Amino acid sequence: MKRLTLLSIVLTPALVSAMSVTEVVQKTIETHPQMQMKKEDHFTQKELLTRVKADYLPTIDLSYSVGPEVTRTIANARESESLVRQDASATLSQNLFMGFDTKYGVKQQKALILSANDSVKESANDLALEAVTYYIDVLRNYELYKISKENVEVHKKYLSQIKQKVDAGVGRNSDYKQTLSRYESALSVQYLSEQNYVNSISSFQRILPGEVSATDLEKPMIGAIPADTLDALVDIAMKNNPTIHVSQDDIKVASSALKRSEAPYYPRADIRLQSYWNANVHGVSTDLSNPNPSLHENDSGYNALLVLNYNIFNGLADQANKQANQHRLLNKNSTLADAKRYIKANTQIALQTFNSTKVQLVHIDNNIKSTVETVADYIKENELGRRSIIDLLNIEVERNNARNRKATAEFDRLLSYYQILSYTGKILEEMNVVVE
Repeated sequence: MKRLTLLSIVLTPALVSAMSVTEVVQKTIETHPQMQMKKEDHFTQKELLTRVKADYLPTIDLSYSVGPEVTRTIANARESESLVRQDASATLSQNLFMGFDTKYGVKQQKALILSANDSVKESANDLALEAVTYYIDVLRNYELYKISKENVEVHKKYLSQIKQKVDAGVGRNSDYKQTLSRYESALSVQYLSEQNYVNSISSFQRILPGEVSATDLEKPMIGAIPADTLDALVDIAMKNNPTIHVSQDDIKVASSALKRSEAPYYPRADIRLQSYWNANVHGVSTDLSNPNPSLHENDSGYNALLVLNYNIFNGLADQANKQANQHRLLNKNSTLADAKRYIKANTQIALQTFNSTKVQLVHIDNNIKSTVETVADYIKENELGRRSIIDLLNIEVERNNARNRKATAEFDRLLSYYQILSYTGKILEEMNVVVE
């Protein structure tokens, strides 16, 4: 029952129409949660810019308080007085200077917006390559699965022929046992290939959910790579790869944060305009029924002040914050250096694979052509009694192995082509995929 279920997954046509690799990448970028996460982060950073810029604008505060107060002051002749106190004020504050904190805060936030925007492009670039990789794996494993099935049929055919000869008394039993052993080995390879194919479908569905099979996918064509030499490709990657851009943006963020951390070492200057009204304060009543009319006046007024503040010690917190930001800047510079190494190394590997598999395929095709011709010759020689069935099986196995190598080399070359496009930041452009 389990076997039938597995086969139904492998052989049943998918419920979706055939998709090209470009369509798969476009749908992945439109629907993958990772893209939405990055976009929301971008929106968040844009909103936070408004919050940082708010320090350029004045603040207005209204205050009112009321409650019982018991006092004994000079104002009430040091007699205990219990009154309902009221305080009201309106205050406008405008910062004039606070150590360039707002200036570098805005620069830091703008760099964060750039970083978030480039992170969207980075995710799109990474998801594109991931989708292509799973897409190619489905096609690759399906091709290897088909070859393994055909190999089993070849072994079954020759096993039957040897059995007939053994039963007729003209064949060797050792040949039959040897062929049976090789048949069982071929069958185990078929099961493994089948499982690899089914697993590749599951991996594909992780990136783009939905029923799919290899028959629903079109084999992509290899186009032109952005440049023919490694140095030229690396130069393009350093200019276009979104991971590089994100690291460069993060350095700008850290640099602005470092400059911003120097703000506490400067004095702060604010203009403050205030209007206030108080009643029943300091034990002085404003109640008109009070017999002493001199105590009926309200405590009210207004002022315009230049307020200077200069913190001279903050428990070493400012120094620690500055040093921490210095380390963050060094960290981001190291991250950029690591990203450049990673991209250069992987671009080199992809280019080497792209070029070497091209040469491999020439020799593999020659190998397959020779084995096909040899199979035809062996069949004729077998009919003349000059070749055994084991000889026929051996050359068939050699042809099968060559077909496996060809499928592997073809899909390795195809994948390396898209890897080069991804590392150089050209994959979305070449595939005409839109990121909104």
